[in-house]
Amino acid sequence: MKTYRLVAAALLSAFAFLLQLYNDVIGIPTGFGMTVDLVGVPVLLAFFVLGYEAALYVLVLLALLITFASPTSYIGAIMKFAATLPMILVPSLYLIARKRKMNATQWLALFLLVLAVLGVFFAFSGYLYQYASLQFEGNGFLVGLLPFLLLLVFSYVLLRVWRSHENDVEPARLSFWQNASLVLALAVLLRGIFTVIANFYFAGPLFFKVSPAAFAGFVESAPLPFFGASAWYWVIFFWNTVQGIVEFALAWLLAFKFRLFEKYGA
Repeated sequence: MKTYRLVAAALLSAFAFLLQLYNDVIGIPTGFGMTVDLVGVPVLLAFFVLGYEAALYVLVLLALLITFASPTSYIGAIMKFAATLPMILVPSLYLIARKRKMNATQWLALFLLVLAVLGVFFAFSGYLYQYASLQFEGNGFLVGLLPFLLLLVFSYVLLRVWRSHENDVEPARLSFWQNASLVLALAVLLRGIFTVIANFYFAGPLFFKVSPAAFAGFVESAPLPFFGASAWYWVIFFWNTVQGIVEFALAWLLAFKFRLFEKYGA
């Protein structure tokens, strides 16, 4: 069974990379460097059908392929990895919490704690950026990597917990649209907060070789559809919400409505 999952993960990561290469054809450019595409769909599909560990393998392999064979290089790889990670972290946490009979209040408190940590970080990120710029010879963009490292540590801890509960969790719980909608809402919220911080301090300034302030102005020059000009953080949050909904919904439909979960679930 482990070999089956590894082979399936390799195939799905290769498919995801093909979607990455052609995202300019089937994607929607946002105007500030991000493209709303389907690259995350195979990762989410791996989660729904094969579980959290397999989805993590797909995401890691995809990030490596983007690093060495995509024009966006390591910046695109880090952002794709980190932006997609909440989309499998939150549903995994939900399934484990349900199996361990955590009530809704306890589960929500745990999630809000993670959001609070990111919120506090965002509140003081300006001071951290100035400090990092002084300490690391102008490389304040390192501040943008701190939320990524937080998610990385959390994903590893969750992987250890998942392995000990893998035979007990019930992925079919997510086949109910009510459960899936709740998980999706929390996942895009976490994703949105993270990507605002990471884009402002890390990806945007490093990719375009400008300051965070200049990048924010550039983002605000890309108006939102139906909303017009908006603050830079709303632009980033909006498009990442759209991206999260698209990839989650398509993967969910393939897994549960087209019965891939029943046919290929392991």
